[in-house]
Amino acid sequence: MRKIYVAYKFKEQNPEELRKRLEELSKIIDETTDYKTFIFFRDAQKWGKIKMDVKEIVEKAYKAIEKCDAILVEASEKARGAYFEIGYAKALGKKVIVIHQKGTEAAFLEACADEVIVYEDFENLREKLKISN
Repeated sequence: MRKIYVAYKFKEQNPEELRKRLEELSKIIDETTDYKTFIFFRDAQKWGKIKMDVKEIVEKAYKAIEKCDAILVEASEKARGAYFEIGYAKALGKKVIVIHQKGTEAAFLEACADEVIVYEDFENLREKLKISN
């Protein structure tokens, strides 16, 4: 099974709401693609139980991206960290998938993507991921 690194906005997010959204996104990806998700907040930080400084986060994110086959960026909200993650993945030759909700703008990230999926809601995303695989 292939692994996919999921990038998303972390700052200024309610941790419980973020967890719920990421769990739902991970479930959709796991059920509709042949990728197993890596989510930094879940897999490296154990949903916030493990605290890390920025340098440690960057180092661990680099290592995780290196071990993945692709990166999926949830770009409905601007996320500064996603820019470095997508750049690093591109430099390594990884497949880059950018997803975002209809009505949001992600032009810069879309320009870096191998595949772009614009979705209405998570059910619509589920259908679009089934078709693209």
